[in-house]
Amino acid sequence: MKRKSIFKSISMLILFAFSLTILASCSKDGKSAAPDINDVTKISFKETAGFDYLKSLDDKYVTINGYMATNSPVDGSFIFLMNLPYQNCPFCVPNTSQLSNTIEIYPEKGETFAYTTQAIKVVGKLEVAESEEKPFTDSYGYEFCCKIVDATYSVIKSEELSEEVALWQKIADSDVVNDIYQMYDYLNFLCTWDTCFVKSYTNENGEIVPGYYLYASDAERYIYSENGKYNYGYKDGYFDSIVEKIEAVDKNAFAGLVANVRKAQTIAEKALSDLENQNYTSEYKYIEKFGVEDWVFTLNNGDELSAETKEAYNEFSDWLGSWEM
Repeated sequence: MKRKSIFKSISMLILFAFSLTILASCSKDGKSAAPDINDVTKISFKETAGFDYLKSLDDKYVTINGYMATNSPVDGSFIFLMNLPYQNCPFCVPNTSQLSNTIEIYPEKGETFAYTTQAIKVVGKLEVAESEEKPFTDSYGYEFCCKIVDATYSVIKSEELSEEVALWQKIADSDVVNDIYQMYDYLNFLCTWDTCFVKSYTNENGEIVPGYYLYASDAERYIYSENGKYNYGYKDGYFDSIVEKIEAVDKNAFAGLVANVRKAQTIAEKALSDLENQNYTSEYKYIEKFGVEDWVFTLNNGDELSAETKEAYNEFSDWLGSWEM
């Protein structure tokens, strides 16, 4: 009996020790414990890591900083992490043999990602393709040599960033960049409404209703009507409100962005003046696109206005590009 008790005690101790080992490898909520920070390798877009180096990190934990692409899946199943903010062209630079401007990030099982415009730090396990000739392919058809799985992210704290990138966190938090994108939608319509059209469609009786290019009266309705699609930009103080929002973050640091908004305002005022003063022509002719004859309007200063809008927008794009991670 005494011998049996000894064996029983030893068995219990072994089971207890095994249980401690299991618990030590798991967090309280049952997920894998976070990797030791000393075992995490930092990678970056700027270093443009080659395939061989990435392969040496296969199945190891890495960390990388970047921005979520605006067209990351809305269900949060994964994100396109990119080197620049407010991008919607993942893998525009090929990513089958090196880490370029995009990497796909997948959350831990059962988790999803919430979208943010701020700079983030990602930590997760790097998975690398078998070879450069056999890259991963996602549901969108993108091909790439590596991805990060079992990942978590955190918004980077200002004190962890350079002074310049810390400014980005502040401007991103204000959401004024989205306001500026919307401002350029308004400006683009003002300067190109004569090229906009309504598509042909089939009505409830099965009849095809031909489309048409917008009339001047259509443009006026879109802009001046209270519920018009672009009425938001016509409202009093619209451009001033954007400038106030920018300057509330940092008046001196974002003086160039304010100047860009003012440039857009000047172009908008010219385009509105042309519409109000009927500075356009109209011609009744056959429109092959819709298979009917109809009126087609043409802005007299359309090319000039479009060129000025493109120049202003390119300046804004360059400003966004200055925040490369």
